[in-house]
Amino acid sequence: MSIVIHRGESVGILGRNGSGKSTLLQIIAGTLQPTTGDVKLRGKVAALLELGSGFNPDFTGRENVHLSGAVLGYSRAEMETRFDGIADFADIGDFMDQPVKTYSSGMMMRLAFAVQTAVEPDILIVDEALSVGDAPFQAKCFARLRSIQAAGCTILFVSHDIGTVRAFCQQALWLDHGIPQAQGVANDVCAAYARDCARAMGMEYQESAPVQQESVSNTAKNRSSVLLRESRAEFQKNARLSRRGNGRVQIRNFFLLDADGKRTTELTWDQEVTAVYVVGSDREFDGLFRLSVTCMSLQGVELLSCTDRTHQHRLRLKPGAEEVLTMQVKFPLVAGRYALFSGLFIFPDDAVFPGGTLDFSRSTAADLLSFSAFIEILPQFNLGIHGPVHLETPLSFAAG
Repeated sequence: MSIVIHRGESVGILGRNGSGKSTLLQIIAGTLQPTTGDVKLRGKVAALLELGSGFNPDFTGRENVHLSGAVLGYSRAEMETRFDGIADFADIGDFMDQPVKTYSSGMMMRLAFAVQTAVEPDILIVDEALSVGDAPFQAKCFARLRSIQAAGCTILFVSHDIGTVRAFCQQALWLDHGIPQAQGVANDVCAAYARDCARAMGMEYQESAPVQQESVSNTAKNRSSVLLRESRAEFQKNARLSRRGNGRVQIRNFFLLDADGKRTTELTWDQEVTAVYVVGSDREFDGLFRLSVTCMSLQGVELLSCTDRTHQHRLRLKPGAEEVLTMQVKFPLVAGRYALFSGLFIFPDDAVFPGGTLDFSRSTAADLLSFSAFIEILPQFNLGIHGPVHLETPLSFAAG
């Protein structure tokens, strides 16, 4: 095979088990030598290959951070300057000073990913490493990958998840027994690979229609102090990942309630739930506002957004006070794990159309929080979804 990958490209590598994906990455990383041909690399390479590879199991996490840095050509002093950021990203607490052999697979992956992405590689190789992470950490990893991608890092990404390759990679390569079957634009290669997988299972493959956005909303007040206390710590931990806005009003907590008023992160298709926002301000505030919640894939692809487009609402806050706001939402999505981004927009008093709706072009983002919460849509059957039906016989209609 002959492959040319340019600086800053993200390339997904697809194929069934035994197709040669991991072997190819190990050859590129230099841990295997090709039987024929050669590999030419320009730049520093960091690799996440087999789980735990490159770590000494008897060393602590802290010691392995320095060991990995030394392998990549960094001095101990240079790794010390990066250590706090690595420890914060890995988020394994006191285990950082425990031997790596005591780690779970998820903890080992957290540390490995934190180290390899903190050393500013020119080329990053990722071989299915993210599959063992929980939903919040996967989302944090993809946010980090997009950040280093924007900085010009070339990323080679092996995954069995076609959706991830579509969302994250510009180019893709499909291998079968070491032989390229397709190479080029990621969306095209993914479609070809999906068709082949479907044929192997005796199924027809058809591209799905794009997800339609839906907005369902209603602003009200909800007082549930126990739920507010229970969810606040988790929210604040997730919200650290990313937030934007002028901070005039802040979202202090966010979670979902089911029809029984119980906090939930597991939903069924199109189930209506209540999105609860606890908002506050350090200064007095009196103005119009609108809430929003956006559902994203863990890879950072926006799937749908819910907001109140048809009504105007006024929020009044004393300095240091908090208010509880709610909005009814639905997430008509296929089974899987998703991230929720919450938002609060404010408007001047004259930003109202004659019909009473708010002029969104005059809004200001007060607070936009990535990864406010994580949900799982559970599998469900007999949904009663309607769609086009192909009939072989001709139809005739008559008035009756």
